[in-house]
Amino acid sequence: MIEDKEIQNSKSYIGDDLNFRKFIKILWATKNEILLITSFFAIFSVVLALNLTNYYKSVALLAERSGSGLQGNLAQFSGLAAAAGIDLQPSDSKAPKAIELIKSRKFVKHLISFEKILPSIMAAKGYDSETKEIIYDRKIYDPDKKLWVRKPKKNQSVIPSFLEAHEEYRFNILSISQNKSSGFITVEVEHVSPIFAKEFLDLIIKEANEILRKEDMEDSQQGIEYLSKELSKNSFIKIKDSISTLIEGQLETQMKTKVYKDYFLIKIDPPFVAEKKSSPSRALICIFITIFGGLMSILYALIKHYFYKRN
Repeated sequence: MIEDKEIQNSKSYIGDDLNFRKFIKILWATKNEILLITSFFAIFSVVLALNLTNYYKSVALLAERSGSGLQGNLAQFSGLAAAAGIDLQPSDSKAPKAIELIKSRKFVKHLISFEKILPSIMAAKGYDSETKEIIYDRKIYDPDKKLWVRKPKKNQSVIPSFLEAHEEYRFNILSISQNKSSGFITVEVEHVSPIFAKEFLDLIIKEANEILRKEDMEDSQQGIEYLSKELSKNSFIKIKDSISTLIEGQLETQMKTKVYKDYFLIKIDPPFVAEKKSSPSRALICIFITIFGGLMSILYALIKHYFYKRN
Protein backbone atom coordinates (compact mmCIF):
# COMPACT_ATOMS: atom_id res chain seq x y z
CA MET A 1 0.00 0.00 0.00
CA ILE A 2 2.82 2.38 0.85
CA GLU A 3 4.52 1.64 -2.45
CA ASP A 4 1.25 2.30 -4.36
CA LYS A 5 0.89 5.67 -2.67
CA GLU A 6 4.46 6.58 -3.50
CA ILE A 7 3.88 5.62 -7.15
CA GLN A 8 0.68 7.72 -7.25
CA ASN A 9 2.43 10.73 -5.70
CA SER A 10 5.29 10.31 -8.16
CA LYS A 11 2.87 10.22 -11.11
CA SER A 12 1.02 13.27 -9.76
CA TYR A 13 4.29 15.18 -9.41
CA ILE A 14 5.37 14.24 -12.93
CA GLY A 15 1.93 15.23 -14.26
CA ASP A 16 2.08 18.63 -12.56
CA ASP A 17 5.57 19.18 -13.90
CA LEU A 18 4.47 18.30 -17.42
CA ASN A 19 1.43 20.62 -17.18
CA PHE A 20 3.62 23.48 -15.97
CA ARG A 21 6.09 22.91 -18.79
CA LYS A 22 3.22 22.82 -21.27
CA PHE A 23 1.88 26.07 -19.85
CA ILE A 24 5.28 27.75 -20.21
CA LYS A 25 5.59 26.36 -23.73
CA ILE A 26 2.22 27.88 -24.73
CA LEU A 27 3.20 31.26 -23.29
CA TRP A 28 6.56 31.19 -25.03
CA ALA A 29 4.91 30.35 -28.35
CA THR A 30 2.64 33.40 -28.01
CA LYS A 31 5.16 35.69 -26.35
CA ASN A 32 4.84 38.32 -29.08
CA GLU A 33 1.06 38.62 -28.66
CA ILE A 34 1.44 38.71 -24.84
CA LEU A 35 4.08 41.42 -25.05
CA LEU A 36 2.00 43.43 -27.53
CA ILE A 37 -1.20 43.27 -25.47
CA THR A 38 0.59 44.05 -22.20
CA SER A 39 2.40 46.98 -23.83
CA PHE A 40 -0.90 48.33 -25.11
CA PHE A 41 -2.40 48.26 -21.60
CA ALA A 42 0.77 49.85 -20.16
CA ILE A 43 0.66 52.73 -22.68
CA PHE A 44 -3.08 53.12 -22.13
CA SER A 45 -2.57 53.30 -18.34
CA VAL A 46 0.05 56.05 -18.70
CA VAL A 47 -2.19 58.11 -21.02
CA LEU A 48 -5.16 57.62 -18.69
CA ALA A 49 -3.18 58.52 -15.55
CA LEU A 50 -1.76 61.68 -17.12
CA ASN A 51 -5.24 62.86 -18.11
CA LEU A 52 -6.82 62.36 -14.70
CA THR A 53 -7.65 65.48 -12.70
CA ASN A 54 -5.69 66.19 -9.54
CA TYR A 55 -7.61 66.48 -6.27
CA TYR A 56 -6.44 68.27 -3.13
CA LYS A 57 -7.52 67.68 0.44
CA SER A 58 -7.81 70.14 3.30
CA VAL A 59 -8.11 68.70 6.81
CA ALA A 60 -9.15 70.20 10.15
CA LEU A 61 -8.96 68.72 13.63
CA LEU A 62 -11.73 69.96 15.92
CA ALA A 63 -12.70 69.65 19.56
CA GLU A 64 -16.07 70.39 21.12
CA ARG A 65 -16.33 73.17 23.67
CA SER A 66 -17.20 71.57 26.99
CA GLY A 67 -19.72 72.96 29.43
CA SER A 68 -18.81 74.50 32.79
CA GLY A 69 -19.22 73.04 36.24
CA LEU A 70 -22.43 75.03 36.68
CA GLN A 71 -24.23 72.94 34.08
CA GLY A 72 -23.32 69.77 35.97
CA ASN A 73 -24.79 71.21 39.22
CA LEU A 74 -28.08 71.94 37.47
CA ALA A 75 -28.91 68.23 37.00
CA GLN A 76 -30.77 68.21 40.36
CA PHE A 77 -33.32 70.61 38.86
CA SER A 78 -33.90 68.59 35.69
CA GLY A 79 -37.59 67.98 36.52
CA LEU A 80 -38.43 71.65 36.72
CA ALA A 81 -36.24 72.43 33.71
CA ALA A 82 -38.01 69.83 31.60
CA ALA A 83 -41.22 71.83 31.93
CA ALA A 84 -39.39 74.78 30.39
CA GLY A 85 -38.10 72.65 27.54
CA ILE A 86 -34.53 72.78 28.91
CA ASP A 87 -32.45 69.61 28.80
CA LEU A 88 -30.20 69.36 31.84
CA GLN A 89 -29.58 65.62 31.70
CA PRO A 90 -25.87 64.83 31.71
CA SER A 91 -24.54 63.93 28.28
CA ASP A 92 -21.17 62.50 27.28
CA SER A 93 -20.96 64.57 24.12
CA LYS A 94 -22.94 66.75 21.77
CA ALA A 95 -20.44 66.11 19.01
CA PRO A 96 -22.68 63.55 17.24
CA LYS A 97 -25.28 66.28 16.80
CA ALA A 98 -22.71 68.59 15.19
CA ILE A 99 -21.47 65.78 12.92
CA GLU A 100 -24.96 64.89 11.75
CA LEU A 101 -25.71 68.58 11.18
CA ILE A 102 -22.65 68.94 8.92
CA LYS A 103 -23.69 65.85 6.94
CA SER A 104 -27.34 66.86 6.62
CA ARG A 105 -29.29 67.98 3.54
CA LYS A 106 -30.53 71.01 5.48
CA PHE A 107 -26.95 72.15 6.04
CA VAL A 108 -26.01 71.72 2.35
CA LYS A 109 -29.08 73.73 1.39
CA HIS A 110 -27.77 76.50 3.62
CA LEU A 111 -24.21 76.28 2.26
CA ILE A 112 -25.20 76.58 -1.41
CA SER A 113 -26.91 79.89 -0.63
CA PHE A 114 -23.40 81.38 -0.56
CA GLU A 115 -21.95 82.69 -3.82
CA LYS A 116 -19.96 80.25 -6.02
CA ILE A 117 -20.50 77.28 -3.71
CA LEU A 118 -23.01 75.45 -5.94
CA PRO A 119 -20.98 75.89 -9.19
CA SER A 120 -17.81 74.84 -7.39
CA ILE A 121 -19.49 71.67 -6.13
CA MET A 122 -21.40 70.70 -9.27
CA ALA A 123 -19.46 72.10 -12.25
CA ALA A 124 -15.74 72.19 -11.34
CA LYS A 125 -13.58 70.07 -13.65
CA GLY A 126 -10.06 71.40 -13.06
CA TYR A 127 -7.78 73.97 -11.45
CA ASP A 128 -5.52 76.59 -13.00
CA SER A 129 -2.43 76.72 -10.78
CA GLU A 130 -1.26 80.01 -12.36
CA THR A 131 -4.45 82.04 -11.93
CA LYS A 132 -5.52 80.07 -8.82
CA GLU A 133 -8.98 79.78 -10.35
CA ILE A 134 -11.37 76.85 -10.74
CA ILE A 135 -11.92 75.64 -14.30
CA TYR A 136 -15.62 74.99 -14.85
CA ASP A 137 -17.25 72.58 -17.27
CA ARG A 138 -18.85 75.00 -19.72
CA LYS A 139 -21.35 72.36 -20.79
CA ILE A 140 -22.75 72.63 -17.27
CA TYR A 141 -22.03 76.18 -16.10
CA ASP A 142 -20.95 79.41 -17.82
CA PRO A 143 -18.76 81.32 -15.31
CA ASP A 144 -18.67 84.47 -17.47
CA LYS A 145 -22.44 84.88 -17.55
CA LYS A 146 -22.92 83.05 -14.25
CA LEU A 147 -25.57 80.89 -15.85
CA TRP A 148 -26.33 77.18 -15.69
CA VAL A 149 -26.43 75.73 -19.20
CA ARG A 150 -26.59 72.00 -18.54
CA LYS A 151 -29.18 69.70 -20.06
CA PRO A 152 -31.10 68.40 -17.05
CA LYS A 153 -32.28 64.83 -16.70
CA LYS A 154 -35.88 63.87 -16.06
CA ASN A 155 -37.39 65.55 -12.98
CA GLN A 156 -34.39 67.88 -12.68
CA SER A 157 -34.03 71.61 -13.34
CA VAL A 158 -31.26 73.47 -15.15
CA ILE A 159 -29.97 74.68 -11.79
CA PRO A 160 -28.89 71.70 -9.65
CA SER A 161 -31.05 71.14 -6.59
CA PHE A 162 -29.72 70.99 -3.04
CA LEU A 163 -30.41 67.23 -3.14
CA GLU A 164 -28.00 66.80 -6.08
CA ALA A 165 -25.48 69.02 -4.33
CA HIS A 166 -25.86 67.00 -1.13
CA GLU A 167 -25.12 63.75 -2.95
CA GLU A 168 -21.93 65.19 -4.46
CA TYR A 169 -20.99 66.80 -1.14
CA ARG A 170 -21.46 63.64 0.95
CA PHE A 171 -19.87 61.07 -1.34
CA ASN A 172 -17.15 62.99 -3.20
CA ILE A 173 -16.21 66.06 -1.16
CA LEU A 174 -16.80 65.67 2.59
CA SER A 175 -15.35 63.17 5.03
CA ILE A 176 -16.04 63.52 8.75
CA SER A 177 -15.35 61.23 11.70
CA GLN A 178 -14.82 61.28 15.45
CA ASN A 179 -12.11 59.54 17.43
CA LYS A 180 -14.05 57.69 20.13
CA SER A 181 -11.17 57.65 22.59
CA SER A 182 -10.06 61.30 22.33
CA GLY A 183 -13.34 62.84 21.18
CA PHE A 184 -11.59 64.88 18.48
CA ILE A 185 -13.46 65.40 15.20
CA THR A 186 -11.62 65.19 11.88
CA VAL A 187 -13.20 66.94 8.89
CA GLU A 188 -11.79 66.60 5.38
CA VAL A 189 -12.77 68.37 2.16
CA GLU A 190 -11.39 67.16 -1.17
CA HIS A 191 -11.67 69.25 -4.35
CA VAL A 192 -9.90 70.03 -7.62
CA SER A 193 -8.95 73.42 -6.14
CA PRO A 194 -6.78 73.39 -2.99
CA ILE A 195 -7.86 76.97 -2.24
CA PHE A 196 -11.56 76.18 -2.49
CA ALA A 197 -11.07 73.04 -0.36
CA LYS A 198 -9.59 75.15 2.43
CA GLU A 199 -12.11 77.98 2.14
CA PHE A 200 -15.06 75.60 1.93
CA LEU A 201 -13.90 73.73 5.04
CA ASP A 202 -13.58 77.06 6.88
CA LEU A 203 -17.14 77.89 5.80
CA ILE A 204 -18.46 74.51 6.95
CA ILE A 205 -16.99 74.94 10.44
CA LYS A 206 -18.06 78.59 10.70
CA GLU A 207 -21.67 77.96 9.63
CA ALA A 208 -22.03 74.83 11.78
CA ASN A 209 -20.93 76.90 14.79
CA GLU A 210 -23.33 79.68 13.83
CA ILE A 211 -26.34 77.35 13.48
CA LEU A 212 -25.60 75.66 16.81
CA ARG A 213 -25.12 79.10 18.40
CA LYS A 214 -28.51 80.36 17.19
CA GLU A 215 -30.29 77.19 18.32
CA ASP A 216 -28.86 77.40 21.84
CA MET A 217 -29.48 81.14 22.02
CA GLU A 218 -33.16 80.73 21.11
CA ASP A 219 -33.62 77.76 23.46
CA SER A 220 -31.98 79.55 26.40
CA GLN A 221 -34.01 82.71 25.74
CA GLN A 222 -37.26 80.74 25.81
CA GLY A 223 -36.11 79.03 28.99
CA ILE A 224 -35.32 82.34 30.66
CA GLU A 225 -38.75 83.76 29.73
CA TYR A 226 -40.55 80.72 31.11
CA LEU A 227 -38.49 80.57 34.31
CA SER A 228 -38.92 84.30 34.93
CA LYS A 229 -42.70 83.88 34.84
CA GLU A 230 -42.47 80.93 37.24
CA LEU A 231 -40.25 82.96 39.56
CA SER A 232 -42.86 85.71 39.83
CA LYS A 233 -45.64 83.19 40.55
CA ASN A 234 -43.95 81.33 43.42
CA SER A 235 -43.49 82.64 46.96
CA PHE A 236 -41.57 79.66 48.37
CA ILE A 237 -37.93 80.55 48.98
CA LYS A 238 -36.54 77.11 48.06
CA ILE A 239 -38.41 77.05 44.74
CA LYS A 240 -37.29 80.60 44.00
CA ASP A 241 -33.68 79.62 44.69
CA SER A 242 -34.01 76.63 42.38
CA ILE A 243 -35.51 78.73 39.59
CA SER A 244 -32.83 81.37 40.07
CA THR A 245 -30.14 78.71 39.65
CA LEU A 246 -31.81 77.49 36.45
CA ILE A 247 -31.95 81.04 35.12
CA GLU A 248 -28.27 81.43 35.97
CA GLY A 249 -27.49 78.37 33.86
CA GLN A 250 -29.43 79.76 30.90
CA LEU A 251 -27.70 83.13 31.28
CA GLU A 252 -24.38 81.31 31.12
CA THR A 253 -25.47 79.72 27.83
CA GLN A 254 -26.45 83.17 26.54
CA MET A 255 -23.03 84.48 27.54
CA LYS A 256 -21.24 81.67 25.69
CA THR A 257 -23.25 82.28 22.52
CA LYS A 258 -22.19 85.93 22.50
CA VAL A 259 -18.57 85.62 23.66
CA TYR A 260 -17.03 82.68 21.84
CA LYS A 261 -16.31 82.96 18.13
CA ASP A 262 -15.89 79.19 17.82
CA TYR A 263 -19.04 78.53 19.81
CA PHE A 264 -19.04 74.73 19.76
CA LEU A 265 -16.37 73.44 17.35
CA ILE A 266 -12.89 74.61 18.33
CA LYS A 267 -10.11 74.42 15.73
CA ILE A 268 -7.21 72.45 17.22
CA ASP A 269 -5.56 72.14 13.80
CA PRO A 270 -7.22 74.58 11.36
CA PRO A 271 -7.81 73.98 7.62
CA PHE A 272 -4.89 74.56 5.24
CA VAL A 273 -4.20 74.97 1.52
CA ALA A 274 -2.69 71.67 0.37
CA GLU A 275 0.56 71.81 -1.58
CA LYS A 276 0.46 68.19 -2.78
CA LYS A 277 -2.38 66.33 -4.45
CA SER A 278 -4.27 63.70 -2.46
CA SER A 279 -5.38 61.72 -5.51
CA PRO A 280 -5.14 60.09 -7.97
CA SER A 281 -2.16 57.78 -7.39
CA ARG A 282 -0.90 57.58 -10.96
CA ALA A 283 1.81 55.01 -10.21
CA LEU A 284 -0.69 52.55 -8.72
CA ILE A 285 -3.09 53.09 -11.62
CA CYS A 286 -0.34 52.28 -14.13
CA ILE A 287 0.77 49.19 -12.19
CA PHE A 288 -2.72 47.74 -11.77
CA ILE A 289 -3.77 48.33 -15.38
CA THR A 290 -0.51 46.87 -16.70
CA ILE A 291 -0.89 43.77 -14.49
CA PHE A 292 -4.49 43.44 -15.65
CA GLY A 293 -3.33 43.69 -19.26
CA GLY A 294 -0.70 40.99 -18.65
CA LEU A 295 -3.30 38.63 -17.18
CA MET A 296 -5.67 39.30 -20.08
CA SER A 297 -2.89 38.57 -22.59
CA ILE A 298 -2.14 35.22 -20.88
CA LEU A 299 -5.83 34.35 -20.90
CA TYR A 300 -5.97 35.25 -24.58
CA ALA A 301 -2.97 32.99 -25.32
CA LEU A 302 -4.56 30.01 -23.55
CA ILE A 303 -7.95 30.49 -25.22
CA LYS A 304 -6.29 30.83 -28.62
CA HIS A 305 -4.20 27.68 -28.11
CA TYR A 306 -7.07 25.41 -26.99
CA PHE A 307 -9.54 26.89 -29.45
CA TYR A 308 -7.29 26.18 -32.44
CA LYS A 309 -6.33 22.79 -31.00
CA ARG A 310 -10.00 21.79 -30.76
CA ASN A 311 -10.75 22.97 -34.30
